[in-house]
Amino acid sequence: MKGASRADLEWWLDLAPRLSWTFAATMPGTPHWYIHRDQTEGLTREDFERAVRVTRTFGEPGKFYSFTNLYLFADGRLGPRTLKFWTQGAPIEETFILNLATTEKNYGEQANFDEDVLTRLRLPLED
Repeated sequence: MKGASRADLEWWLDLAPRLSWTFAATMPGTPHWYIHRDQTEGLTREDFERAVRVTRTFGEPGKFYSFTNLYLFADGRLGPRTLKFWTQGAPIEETFILNLATTEKNYGEQANFDEDVLTRLRLPLED
């Protein structure tokens, strides 16, 4: 599976703040926002899949309670590494939501990651 390059990472970190993110109203206890693959103005399906590849190439292990995932950390208005992006872990062609939250709160212990999940999600750095 094709990964992403450093140029892709720069592209995403420049584009993401300019998109219209929707607050996930069904989960007010875990505040976050999302974009939808086919419903976000200014984002084509190819752009969305590129953003998912960036997240999975440059993402770092993290957990939402017991669920291991990859989180792409980014600088925000509150300082370095104050934002994180993630997907739900489906294959790229089946992924249709990309999430965004601040990093001020963690959900569960950030240790003992499921290496099988990480191996399935990680993508290689492209030149």
